[in-house]
Amino acid sequence: MSEHTVSAAADLAGVSVRTLHHYDQIGLVRPSSRSPAGYRLYSDEDLRLLQRVVFYRELGLELVEIGDIVADSGTTDADHLQRQRELLTERIARFTAMLAVIDEELAARRAGIGLTPQQRREVFGDNNFVAHAEDARQTWGETEQFAQRQERTASYTQQDWETLRAELAEINQGLADAMLRGVPATDPVAMDLAEQHRKHTDHWFHDCDHSTHRGLAEHYRANDRRGKNYDDMVPGLSQYVHDAINANADRSTVEG
Repeated sequence: MSEHTVSAAADLAGVSVRTLHHYDQIGLVRPSSRSPAGYRLYSDEDLRLLQRVVFYRELGLELVEIGDIVADSGTTDADHLQRQRELLTERIARFTAMLAVIDEELAARRAGIGLTPQQRREVFGDNNFVAHAEDARQTWGETEQFAQRQERTASYTQQDWETLRAELAEINQGLADAMLRGVPATDPVAMDLAEQHRKHTDHWFHDCDHSTHRGLAEHYRANDRRGKNYDDMVPGLSQYVHDAINANADRSTVEG
């Protein structure tokens, strides 16, 4: 059986000699023997116990709790490993949840949304806010429209967001109803709804003339995030919205 001095044991476990002295004093990890000169000597079994203590300590457990775990003589090494795995899994889950919160906060700031996390949940519900915000940034992040959107929305209150989302929902529902009734996308009813959509975007997010609106329509038809949202409402709605927007833009050219 090997015997290790306190400094060697500390090096092997990755702790300080002072820490080993403390563990000895509180009875957590005591050396099995001492040299003729009275120096602490740690056996291989002592080192295995020390490694368990160090692992649990790295997981954030208090020394008292660690002492209770390692003092249980009814557990085997396999039991200890299983316990370590469970604790590590729990820690990973906590860190993953923390990362999700941080990612959402970063996405909100990049998108120019100044609401608190609680306010965002109340406004956006369980929608995948991070994915939507990141999608918008990746699609429009280098454009003047996105910069303008960030500047405008940064000062919006929860009431502002609730109002604009209610307005947009009403417009989108009107387009869906028109499509289901068989109203052609070139009909004035559909074009008027498209014009409401353009003005809504122009008011709440960024300058949106008919040319810019046509560009948005192309993204809807390409079935990107917003297009998918439309087709989740009614299959084919993204194409209908695209056609109504373009018909409305054509109308504005004729009327102009």
